[in-house]
Amino acid sequence: MFAPAPPAGVFVYLTFFYMNKLIICGKANMEKTAAEIREKNSDLWMLGTDPREGADRYFELHGIKVDHENTVYQLPDEVYQLGLPVNNSISALLIFAFISGYKEISLVGCPMNSVKEYIEERPALAFVVGYFAGLGIKLEWDGMPADKSYGYKITPESKGGKENGK
Repeated sequence: MFAPAPPAGVFVYLTFFYMNKLIICGKANMEKTAAEIREKNSDLWMLGTDPREGADRYFELHGIKVDHENTVYQLPDEVYQLGLPVNNSISALLIFAFISGYKEISLVGCPMNSVKEYIEERPALAFVVGYFAGLGIKLEWDGMPADKSYGYKITPESKGGKENGK
């Protein structure tokens, strides 16, 4: 599968150079306000059912009417036509962010660690994160493994053991 090309046009071209960082916020960090989550020169997207005020956009993709004025209820068809797994809101928003031209994205408050999320939704999000990281998008996800150096420079000597059982 080839990487999808962003939509053509001067506006999209310019957004690659002047686009803020995007923070996509789930609801696993409810102890923080939107102001505490937002970073300087960043855009903040939150889920529509999130009661916190202060996001640039809210997204409610389950058909639930919410009170936020700046709520998006449907994403463009392109989000679903890229062939990427979209079985949760965060994956859908990440794909929409890519199509919108964001090059630096943080996923916060969405560790996907409840049983249903971990089994059914986290693998799809991990795939989408990896896919876009492979395309050069700078991504941070609070659900990423903490130790990225598994097995790095581990030898029997470093563990105090004997090499090859000798």
